Amino acid sequence: GNTTMTNRMSQSVCILFLICSLLLTESISAFTSRLDNGITPHSKGQTRKIHSRCFSSPYSGDSSTSENSSIRFLGKGSNAIVRPGVVLIAPADEFHHFMRESAVFIYAMGLDDHDEYVIRGVIIDHPTAFTIGEMMDGEDDSKTAPVYSNLLYRGGDMGGESAFMFHSDEEIAKKADHEMVGTSGIYQGGFEYAASSDFDTNKAKFFFHFMEFTEQELENMLVDSESDGDPWVSVEIPSNMVLSSEYDRGDAWARLRNIVTQHNK
Repeated sequence: GNTTMTNRMSQSVCILFLICSLLLTESISAFTSRLDNGITPHSKGQTRKIHSRCFSSPYSGDSSTSENSSIRFLGKGSNAIVRPGVVLIAPADEFHHFMRESAVFIYAMGLDDHDEYVIRGVIIDHPTAFTIGEMMDGEDDSKTAPVYSNLLYRGGDMGGESAFMFHSDEEIAKKADHEMVGTSGIYQGGFEYAASSDFDTNKAKFFFHFMEFTEQELENMLVDSESDGDPWVSVEIPSNMVLSSEYDRGDAWARLRNIVTQHNK
């Protein structure tokens, strides 16, 4: 009796895993026809500030850093600074399916297709099992550039039928006339320049889907997390940490949580 039950449970787990794999493959394959630069950010010079402590305002507080001097602590909970280029670190008790144990790179703040002001970010440590080359249309013999072997990351739970690239190559940024995301050293777009034989693939990372918040949603998320004493935390981190393809699920979150915990002791 126990053996039969164990076998049935094993079969059920295998079937569930297969279904999840098929669903993930189907959701990824939807965007294989094109690469995209994501949303249009707010126009140059425009600022968005609903509170002096949050949303696009330049950081003017204490410039204290964690014990890792290359990571800058920018507040937590209701005092967290949120602007393009920061990374938001989830609380240990965050149970949202995608944001659980996540580190979210905020890359754009602007109007969406419905003229609503939104904040967008990507989860930097949620890899898929696929490379960008495997998920793009075209013959394999046309995908000879090294960058086609870069892993594809799932940035969140929203988005259309396209993937997008972040990179830290200043020469590509100049050629494509792209602005930096905040002061992060990271740029969005420019795949046509990266698809060359001499491009450093460690400087690029590909995502499909993203996280999106209205101002009020993000404000509520930051404030509500304070009640348990373990709020969301905002930090600035080196570009190579954001763009690393070495992360498994939750790796960046765990590393940054440890650094922030040491900072707050």
